[in-house]
Amino acid sequence: MGNVAIGAGRRPEVEERLTQPRRLLRQLCDVDSGRLRRLIRSGDLAPCFDPAEDAAGLDEDCPICFYFYPSLNRSKCCGKEICTECFLQLMPSKSSKVVHCPFCKTASYAVEYRGNRAKREKKLDQQEEQKASEPKKKIQYKSQTADELKGV
Repeated sequence: MGNVAIGAGRRPEVEERLTQPRRLLRQLCDVDSGRLRRLIRSGDLAPCFDPAEDAAGLDEDCPICFYFYPSLNRSKCCGKEICTECFLQLMPSKSSKVVHCPFCKTASYAVEYRGNRAKREKKLDQQEEQKASEPKKKIQYKSQTADELKGV
Protein backbone atom coordinates (compact mmCIF):
# COMPACT_ATOMS: atom_id res chain seq x y z
CA MET A 1 0.00 0.00 0.00
CA GLY A 2 1.48 3.33 -1.02
CA ASN A 3 4.28 1.73 -3.00
CA VAL A 4 4.85 2.94 -6.54
CA ALA A 5 5.97 0.49 -9.19
CA ILE A 6 8.69 1.75 -11.49
CA GLY A 7 8.40 0.88 -15.17
CA ALA A 8 10.82 -1.75 -16.49
CA GLY A 9 12.65 0.53 -18.93
CA ARG A 10 12.65 3.67 -16.77
CA ARG A 11 15.99 5.18 -15.75
CA PRO A 12 16.58 7.01 -12.47
CA GLU A 13 16.49 10.80 -12.58
CA VAL A 14 19.90 12.44 -13.13
CA GLU A 15 20.82 15.43 -10.97
CA GLU A 16 21.11 18.67 -12.96
CA ARG A 17 24.75 19.21 -11.88
CA LEU A 18 25.69 15.86 -13.46
CA THR A 19 24.46 16.96 -16.88
CA GLN A 20 27.20 19.56 -17.39
CA PRO A 21 30.97 18.96 -17.65
CA ARG A 22 33.01 20.72 -14.98
CA ARG A 23 36.63 19.78 -15.62
CA LEU A 24 37.22 20.18 -19.35
CA LEU A 25 40.75 21.05 -20.43
CA ARG A 26 39.66 22.94 -23.54
CA GLN A 27 36.60 25.05 -24.20
CA LEU A 28 34.08 23.12 -26.27
CA CYS A 29 32.31 25.81 -28.25
CA ASP A 30 30.77 23.21 -30.58
CA VAL A 31 29.01 21.29 -27.80
CA ASP A 32 25.29 21.94 -27.60
CA SER A 33 24.68 21.94 -23.83
CA GLY A 34 20.95 21.26 -24.30
CA ARG A 35 21.67 18.21 -26.47
CA LEU A 36 24.31 17.00 -24.01
CA ARG A 37 21.81 17.31 -21.15
CA ARG A 38 19.20 15.33 -23.15
CA LEU A 39 21.72 12.56 -23.99
CA ILE A 40 22.66 12.21 -20.33
CA ARG A 41 19.07 12.29 -19.06
CA SER A 42 17.94 9.76 -21.66
CA GLY A 43 20.71 7.36 -20.63
CA ASP A 44 22.59 7.50 -23.94
CA LEU A 45 25.65 9.09 -22.30
CA ALA A 46 26.99 8.62 -18.76
CA PRO A 47 26.43 11.49 -16.34
CA CYS A 48 29.39 13.79 -15.63
CA PHE A 49 30.05 12.09 -12.30
CA ASP A 50 32.39 13.61 -9.73
CA PRO A 51 35.75 11.88 -10.17
CA ALA A 52 37.61 10.15 -7.35
CA GLU A 53 41.36 9.67 -7.18
CA ASP A 54 41.14 6.27 -5.52
CA ALA A 55 38.84 3.30 -5.96
CA ALA A 56 37.05 3.75 -2.59
CA GLY A 57 33.97 1.75 -3.60
CA LEU A 58 34.12 2.84 -7.25
CA ASP A 59 34.98 0.00 -9.61
CA GLU A 60 35.52 1.71 -12.93
CA ASP A 61 38.43 3.91 -13.90
CA CYS A 62 38.80 5.97 -17.05
CA PRO A 63 42.01 5.01 -18.89
CA ILE A 64 42.37 8.58 -20.18
CA CYS A 65 42.12 10.69 -16.99
CA PHE A 66 42.78 7.84 -14.49
CA TYR A 67 39.91 8.89 -12.20
CA PHE A 68 37.41 6.42 -10.74
CA TYR A 69 33.65 6.62 -11.40
CA PRO A 70 30.45 4.75 -10.49
CA SER A 71 29.98 3.85 -14.19
CA LEU A 72 31.38 4.83 -17.59
CA ASN A 73 30.55 4.98 -21.29
CA ARG A 74 31.84 2.17 -23.51
CA SER A 75 33.34 2.43 -26.97
CA LYS A 76 31.02 0.90 -29.55
CA CYS A 77 33.98 -0.52 -31.49
CA CYS A 78 36.10 -2.21 -28.81
CA GLY A 79 34.09 -1.90 -25.58
CA LYS A 80 36.75 0.08 -23.69
CA GLU A 81 35.47 2.44 -21.03
CA ILE A 82 35.76 6.23 -20.99
CA CYS A 83 34.22 8.99 -18.86
CA THR A 84 31.93 11.53 -20.48
CA GLU A 85 34.30 14.46 -20.03
CA CYS A 86 37.23 12.65 -21.67
CA PHE A 87 34.90 11.58 -24.48
CA LEU A 88 33.86 15.21 -25.01
CA GLN A 89 37.52 16.25 -25.15
CA LEU A 90 38.08 13.76 -27.97
CA MET A 91 35.12 14.86 -30.05
CA PRO A 92 35.99 16.85 -33.15
CA SER A 93 35.19 20.50 -33.60
CA LYS A 94 33.20 21.60 -36.64
CA SER A 95 36.44 22.31 -38.48
CA SER A 96 38.29 19.07 -37.63
CA LYS A 97 38.20 15.61 -39.13
CA VAL A 98 36.69 12.34 -37.92
CA VAL A 99 37.97 11.13 -34.55
CA HIS A 100 39.47 7.64 -34.28
CA CYS A 101 39.00 5.46 -31.20
CA PRO A 102 41.87 6.18 -28.78
CA PHE A 103 42.06 2.47 -27.94
CA CYS A 104 41.70 0.49 -31.19
CA LYS A 105 42.02 3.33 -33.77
CA THR A 106 38.68 2.54 -35.47
CA ALA A 107 37.35 5.52 -37.44
CA SER A 108 34.12 7.30 -36.46
CA TYR A 109 34.54 6.90 -32.70
CA ALA A 110 31.29 6.62 -30.75
CA VAL A 111 30.26 5.48 -27.29
CA GLU A 112 27.21 4.08 -25.55
CA TYR A 113 26.17 4.04 -21.92
CA ARG A 114 24.88 0.83 -20.40
CA GLY A 115 24.89 1.84 -16.75
CA ASN A 116 26.78 -0.03 -14.06
CA ARG A 117 28.49 -3.19 -15.23
CA ALA A 118 27.61 -6.41 -13.45
CA LYS A 119 30.32 -8.11 -11.40
CA ARG A 120 30.27 -11.05 -13.81
CA GLU A 121 30.92 -8.76 -16.78
CA LYS A 122 33.82 -7.05 -14.95
CA LYS A 123 35.35 -10.42 -14.12
CA LEU A 124 35.14 -11.52 -17.77
CA ASP A 125 36.84 -8.30 -18.88
CA GLN A 126 39.65 -8.86 -16.36
CA GLN A 127 40.13 -12.43 -17.60
CA GLU A 128 40.32 -11.24 -21.22
CA GLU A 129 42.90 -8.59 -20.31
CA GLN A 130 44.95 -11.17 -18.42
CA LYS A 131 44.88 -13.57 -21.39
CA ALA A 132 46.00 -10.78 -23.71
CA SER A 133 48.86 -9.73 -21.43
CA GLU A 134 50.27 -13.24 -20.81
CA PRO A 135 51.91 -13.61 -24.27
CA LYS A 136 53.44 -10.14 -23.89
CA LYS A 137 54.90 -11.13 -20.52
CA LYS A 138 56.38 -14.32 -21.99
CA ILE A 139 58.01 -12.39 -24.83
CA GLN A 140 59.35 -9.81 -22.39
CA TYR A 141 60.73 -12.56 -20.12
CA LYS A 142 62.42 -14.35 -23.04
CA SER A 143 63.94 -11.09 -24.26
CA GLN A 144 65.17 -10.24 -20.77
CA THR A 145 66.65 -13.75 -20.34
CA ALA A 146 68.39 -13.50 -23.73
CA ASP A 147 69.88 -10.13 -22.78
CA GLU A 148 71.16 -11.57 -19.49
CA LEU A 149 72.76 -14.50 -21.31
CA LYS A 150 74.49 -12.11 -23.73
CA GLY A 151 75.92 -10.18 -20.81
CA VAL A 152 77.43 -13.33 -19.23
